Amino acid sequence: MLKTVKHDAKANFLLEKGIEILWSKGYNGTSVNDIVKAADVPKGSFYFYFESKEDFTIKAIEKYFNAHFAPSKDILEDKSIAPKQRLLDFYEFRARMLKDEMGCKLGCMACNLASEMAEHNEKIRTAILVKEQVVLSLITGVIQEAQELGEIKKTMKAEVIAAFIEDAGKGSMISMKEMKSAVPIDNFMTMVKEILL
Repeated sequence: MLKTVKHDAKANFLLEKGIEILWSKGYNGTSVNDIVKAADVPKGSFYFYFESKEDFTIKAIEKYFNAHFAPSKDILEDKSIAPKQRLLDFYEFRARMLKDEMGCKLGCMACNLASEMAEHNEKIRTAILVKEQVVLSLITGVIQEAQELGEIKKTMKAEVIAAFIEDAGKGSMISMKEMKSAVPIDNFMTMVKEILL
């Protein structure tokens, strides 16, 4: 049991260090050497915890979503707040994270990796898609709640609205990084608040 706890703790530490590098440098820009150097461990020990860089990346995606989606998931699931307001709070929270905590530079690690790797690695593409579908399903559910209460028009299906907003959000993050500016995120939020929701 003790070995398992130590094993998990060390793997988790490597993931924490490696996520920072994957997020800023991408999959192809990140080497196993970069990860072990950041974690200050011998290269051989990396392969004790992970089968490959691909395996590491898939586990990093899991950890990233668990850590970064948890607070926004709580916002979406807070039934004490009206559904439309929960949606607005959710997108405001994400916009603040991108602008204030990340300085309009990093965007979403999963979106970055998907853009880079979707054509080249099916396992990484699928790992990201599965997580994104969970997020999309939650957003769709809240939109449906808002439609049932008359807060959002029923002229479009909830899943269509959710998919469009999420796709637009991804695009705004790419433009944000290109411009190194919050303007695309601010424009996205204006569209969400004034037109879509």
